[in-house]
Amino acid sequence: MSANKIKTFLLFNCIIPASFVIFTICFMPIEQVFQFDPSDEGIELIKATLHLDGFALYTQVWNDQPPLFTFILASWLDWFGKSIYSARLLTLSFSTILIWSFCQTLRIYLGNLPAIIGTLLLITSCNFLRLSVSVMIDLPSLAMVMLSIYTLTLYKQNFTQKSSIFFIIISGALLAASLQIKLYTAFITPLIIFDLFLFHRNKNPQLRRNLIFDAILWLTAFASVFIIIGMLCNSLTYEQLLQAHLNNNVKTAFPAGNSLKLAFSFLLQDFDYLLLAILATIVIFKNQAWEKSFPVLWIIIGFIALINHRPVWYHHYLLISIPLTWLATYGLTLSFSFFQQPKWYYKLKLVNLKEITVSGLAAGFVIFSILVTPIKLGVIIFENHRYIEQTQEHIQFVNILLKQKASTKWVFTNCPMYAFYSGLSVPPEIAVLSRKRIESKNITPKQIIAILDTYHPEQVLLCRSQTLQNYLNSYLNENYLKTYGNNLGTHYLLQETPLKPLRMKNDR
Repeated sequence: MSANKIKTFLLFNCIIPASFVIFTICFMPIEQVFQFDPSDEGIELIKATLHLDGFALYTQVWNDQPPLFTFILASWLDWFGKSIYSARLLTLSFSTILIWSFCQTLRIYLGNLPAIIGTLLLITSCNFLRLSVSVMIDLPSLAMVMLSIYTLTLYKQNFTQKSSIFFIIISGALLAASLQIKLYTAFITPLIIFDLFLFHRNKNPQLRRNLIFDAILWLTAFASVFIIIGMLCNSLTYEQLLQAHLNNNVKTAFPAGNSLKLAFSFLLQDFDYLLLAILATIVIFKNQAWEKSFPVLWIIIGFIALINHRPVWYHHYLLISIPLTWLATYGLTLSFSFFQQPKWYYKLKLVNLKEITVSGLAAGFVIFSILVTPIKLGVIIFENHRYIEQTQEHIQFVNILLKQKASTKWVFTNCPMYAFYSGLSVPPEIAVLSRKRIESKNITPKQIIAILDTYHPEQVLLCRSQTLQNYLNSYLNENYLKTYGNNLGTHYLLQETPLKPLRMKNDR
């Protein structure tokens, strides 16, 4: 191997991933911030903690998400300690995998320099750094998707070699792993099959026969790994994994207009990337360069999936931002011929529209992107400062829980992050007491009261859920003493007298 190849190998396989990790640890206040997400971080952490304590997912711990990340997180916490810093480093590890595989994929499609620039664009895209250190399942799931796409790209690159068959198998297995972390990446499956079709369509008839074989092989690997993980983790449950997301109550609780509004806002959050992506898409269709159309199809189908999903959250933006950055990088390469001209900066003045070239337009968009990048980083710094300021208020509740820890076996809360920090357990049935579950009535007032009657939690901490507060007001007044409250929530302590069950209106 030549010296240049060694340097290139080290750059893309060691220096770039390591630089991303170091930059993120230095730039993001991983230890100082109590929570980057008000709900999902705590839910993932408490599920992993309950699993370590011997509670089984789906049968004892109610869970509306696939199990793989919970099992990985539980093992990670067991090995490296039950700390928020340790847990966030796990997410950062997944993010590094995503960055590495994204960069390697761009190298194959666009070249070394565009791959480096595109990776920087992804890192600075909206909420990417925040999600890179949040203990949530969205980014790990998409890391497996990007790794699956990269191995599929390696298959196409090494198509004539016998070893390429292993890339097909690995690609299918990785996408199955993605779906066993979060099901929202399922729409990538038909995209990959279609991409295989595009790859084979221009081959000679003998090679085209391999399309069916490759598609069947990929789907077999995908289905096998998905089913095996599901069987081992007891996660092949329709009621919790699918019905909890698709029933009519969810659609009623979260109107379609909200999903539509947020999905459209995703297209504007990295507006500079959108401009470059639109230009790239036009060039792809004009030149009929269908081999480069994968990110275009990803954005279109991902957007359609989002506007039909209930509810849409800010972290779903990753479904759009990754292919958007991919396309923006392609759009950026269109500017290279402009910048290679001598004294190109003299040609940036406004001219007649008829004189504008694709290369010149791309150059203008690139300069615009460079100018707004410091603003994006400034917004991240501002948000980090806000998270750190809020941490002190959160720690107040942790300290309150810790005062009674010696006499507390269970704490009832819809904010399990407090339970994780204080080392307390929540009843497994309410490990996932999310806004979605409450507002869609996936858990009823009667069921909640039954949980309280069963576990007699010594402490109750309710956080900013008026619906849940209304459910429990009478019960808490009967059996608990209010000790503290602020804008974040309210803390209650169990009275010494025996519990007095509250009869619900629908009790008979």
